[in-house]
Amino acid sequence: MSDPDTRFEAIGSSSRLARFSILNWLMTHRLRVVVMVALGMLVGTSTFVAVVSAGGLRDIATEDFDPAAAAAALAAMSASQADAALDDIYAPDLDILEDSEARRLRIIADEEELARQLRLMATGETDDFSSQYQPGTPMPDSMFNTVLLIGADESGYLADVIIYVLIPSDGSAPLMSSLPRDLYLPNRCSQSFARINESLGGCPGVASGPELLALTVSDFTGVEVDHYARVNFAGFKSVVDWMGGITVCVDYPTRDYKSKLDIGAGCSTVGGEQALAWVRSRSAAEQLIDGVWKPAGVSDFQRQRRQQQVLFQFARKLAAHTSVGSLSAALQNLSSAVRMDSGWSVGEAASLAFRYRNIDESDVKRLSIPVADYRTSLGAQVLIPVRSFTETLVSAYPAAGN
Repeated sequence: MSDPDTRFEAIGSSSRLARFSILNWLMTHRLRVVVMVALGMLVGTSTFVAVVSAGGLRDIATEDFDPAAAAAALAAMSASQADAALDDIYAPDLDILEDSEARRLRIIADEEELARQLRLMATGETDDFSSQYQPGTPMPDSMFNTVLLIGADESGYLADVIIYVLIPSDGSAPLMSSLPRDLYLPNRCSQSFARINESLGGCPGVASGPELLALTVSDFTGVEVDHYARVNFAGFKSVVDWMGGITVCVDYPTRDYKSKLDIGAGCSTVGGEQALAWVRSRSAAEQLIDGVWKPAGVSDFQRQRRQQQVLFQFARKLAAHTSVGSLSAALQNLSSAVRMDSGWSVGEAASLAFRYRNIDESDVKRLSIPVADYRTSLGAQVLIPVRSFTETLVSAYPAAGN
């Protein structure tokens, strides 16, 4: 049989014969046609990713991120370096403390004594708990592709929201876990137990905030952090406002003087200010029931649930953009509010976003961390895990136990 391309050239202007020849060629080379169509589909997806990458994600700021190098540097720290790092981290700055602790420490007039108290809060006696703590069993790095989502407070040194997303390499449903900010875990910089949210402060001169937080999360879960994305309070509010707000539903009028939450009963569309107050609200929340303001009793679990629901609302709003152009514009607006690690290429991020653009809450397995209240010897109120993360992970994803 002669080459089809040569035959088509020979046909010239005979359109009828050309149509017949093309049909004959398609029938004869149907396997090649299938391959070409498949390649065309792939090219279309690649083009989508490329366009979105160029137009929507290129302006997102990136930060150096090398947890392995940071781990090595932390392990090599001398005692004097550790002391210097602690002095930098726990300098007399009352803004990093809970209100109750700040009130207690304001009575200390001597700055040196204040600094000593702050440092003791990080390195205080934890023998009763440390002997019971169980780190996660290390998992093969190839088992999951992981993303750490970080919501930083106004200072940028404390993590107010920590959500860990694990995507199994075998194609199983993604897993998501919210890590309470008061979770009391080993901190490689202070070489003691500390609240996990303090890890975002980093270890000056040794590890950045995201690197130290990633190591703290990896030590606890046994699963290495591959990538991260973070947003601060101002960025969160701007994203919510740009997206037209989020929906918040409550049974009774609800307020919180600490987070400045104030919403009516039923379902409301709220802007950035109230959305931020909603995801941050907890102990001070009150509800108007039968004409009386009563404590709402918001637990850390409920707070984490709210944060995840807001995340899914973001995903649904992005999925509503059906064209490449509109989604690219959406991502462009997000770029000023988000920071991501330098090792996460624009193509990878765009591809992941495209893959899960229509994901529903029911498609994600949520891992809830069992915790208990714990008060340190210095009076700090924290949360301690009552079982290893590995047990929780295996219950939802049995392959992690093999």
